[in-house]
Amino acid sequence: MSLKTSSNTPYEIFLIGDTGDISVSRPDPVFRMLNCHLCKEQPSAVLFLGDNVYPRGLPPVGNILRKNSEAILNRHYEVLKDYHGEVAFIAGNHDWNKGRDNGHEYIVRQDEYLKKLFGKKVMFPKGGCPGPETFDLNDNITVVAIDTQWWMQRGVRSLNSECYDGIESEEDFFERLVGILDANIRKHLLVIGHHPVYSYAIHGGKFKLKHHIFPLTIYDQDAWIPLPGLGSLIPLYRRFLGAREDVAHPRYRKLRAKLKEILARYSNLIYAAGHEHNLQYIRKDNNHFVVSGSGSKVKYVVQSGKHLKFGQKSKGFFKMRFETDGSVYLSAWALDTSGKLEKGKLIYESQII
Repeated sequence: MSLKTSSNTPYEIFLIGDTGDISVSRPDPVFRMLNCHLCKEQPSAVLFLGDNVYPRGLPPVGNILRKNSEAILNRHYEVLKDYHGEVAFIAGNHDWNKGRDNGHEYIVRQDEYLKKLFGKKVMFPKGGCPGPETFDLNDNITVVAIDTQWWMQRGVRSLNSECYDGIESEEDFFERLVGILDANIRKHLLVIGHHPVYSYAIHGGKFKLKHHIFPLTIYDQDAWIPLPGLGSLIPLYRRFLGAREDVAHPRYRKLRAKLKEILARYSNLIYAAGHEHNLQYIRKDNNHFVVSGSGSKVKYVVQSGKHLKFGQKSKGFFKMRFETDGSVYLSAWALDTSGKLEKGKLIYESQII
């Protein structure tokens, strides 16, 4: 699918993930901040990086969570209904009913609901399919969307052959991905998937000393119950065995290993994800890995790492600016808690390409 605009002017992409826990009773400050960055004269796109609805996606009509889930998706539309640019959503584990066996019907339902709200297809890949699926933002920028939760999902999943001709297996998925990247190698390539390839936070197995002494703070920042010794079992399990949403989990590990192998073949490729509730920029194998999952929640990220260039626990998003000379600038924007700066605070900026 093509969403092309002219490539003779700079292009901006806003990366924002895990927005599914926004308030439905009052204006959301992160959405308000995002709206302040959207200029009619500036070609741009807003990409939502999954977990668009907390806690468990869009349930069927009659479910106790249905009304609130609809209100959350409606809020996404309301903030962008007059937006001049392009909008796209990918799915996260919460959108798939937190990985439960019936999650497939939840993501298909969300796909159809968003399509009705926006009046066009905005979810990529199409509901319940693993991808990869592409769309062009202009002549020089191609986005490749992957539903990474498809790989972690229990129960019913769309078979690859139901989604794309000639795709019969997981290996065919990777062959399709390589073919897409090869075909667009002269462009800026942005691959988006909910789960990070690299992360310096909880899902990546990075824990602080406090998590060994007060392990319940991993799940609730106010749960300061000391469990020294015994408490280390939780972070060690998350790091080496992994819950289904962790890098260490076998299914996640398999997907990640293959993505690492494939992406490393290309120079200056950008991979953007959510999942971790913080902002991270990681440089590895001459590629760029952005984690932007603090649209409505925040959790810690470690402050130093071999490939970590920036990490912060702040509500906000990343913006990428693609200049006409081929250079790319990455900036991170966080809420200004004083309320004085409507556009938020610029907390990181760098030319990455």
